Amino acid sequence: MRVEEALRSINSKDVEFIQRMVSVEYDSKTQFPLKFLYQRQKYRVTKILGSFKGDLSTEDIAFLVKTDDGNIYLLDLHFLDSSGCNSPPQGFWILRLRILRDDELMFFYRGERKMLVNMQLKKVVDFHGHLCPDLVIGCRASELALKTLSPKGEANNSLVVIAENKTSALDAIQNITGCTVGNGRLIVRDYGKHKYTFVTNHHDRALKISLKERYINAGEKYLGLEEKIIRNEATIDEVALFQVLLDERVKMLLLPKHDELFDVVETKKEFPRADVSTVFSRCSLCGDLTLRSRLLDMNGMFICKPCFDRMRREFFTPRPKYSSYNN
Repeated sequence: MRVEEALRSINSKDVEFIQRMVSVEYDSKTQFPLKFLYQRQKYRVTKILGSFKGDLSTEDIAFLVKTDDGNIYLLDLHFLDSSGCNSPPQGFWILRLRILRDDELMFFYRGERKMLVNMQLKKVVDFHGHLCPDLVIGCRASELALKTLSPKGEANNSLVVIAENKTSALDAIQNITGCTVGNGRLIVRDYGKHKYTFVTNHHDRALKISLKERYINAGEKYLGLEEKIIRNEATIDEVALFQVLLDERVKMLLLPKHDELFDVVETKKEFPRADVSTVFSRCSLCGDLTLRSRLLDMNGMFICKPCFDRMRREFFTPRPKYSSYNN
């Protein structure tokens, strides 16, 4: 079971609530649980699926763990109030719940938990590792491009893709089109835009695909939870709710037709020229051997991008202004 399936189960209450204090063997440095005793049986933790902020105090921690019996449990570490004491904080463990397995659920709920998708997207999800909105965007953009540019709607070696971001969409593009960074047919320009250009040398055709504005933003609630998760301030219930909102966004991106989801412009364009990957020269500053096409000319001195960025920071960072008033 993937983490996202467990989170969906917690949100939908497809769980066995336990709420029992248990004895836990744990790593004293990381606080990660190693084993716990429940109903006179010892369970060994085989994998930590995630750790979250506790819901009683800022110091508490919740662990989603997989055990050697194949089940997934939620363990809470609660710390007692030790204010005013010099001794290390004392705490206790609560075994909050167990995620119900597929064989314990009716068929309908199994499908909802796994969020079943079409076979093409399932293939992409298996390649990437999980389902997310950016993956869907890359998948649908690739499907549209192949349908428009390829005679049989299939990938071939004549296709090159220029992507203007570095999101999960790239994994979908690589998996569906066969264009990768390694074979030189996926060119990544990280401008932070959901914009993709698919070029084929058949008649020098190019298809520019951009996600429409109304599908860009995910809503305040989604963005607020995402920020809490990034700052490691989200509880397990908040992460579970975020998974539900993420699923809703995925469904929203799957529903519209291609022309409703994307702005599409077809043009004629020269086939992108591949870099000569065998020609290297030394950076004039650091001396590193660098692909010649990636060196930057700075007043006749050819330097690599990291050195260029470092020099730009040193020369163009505003200097602090000092007051003329003296104490």
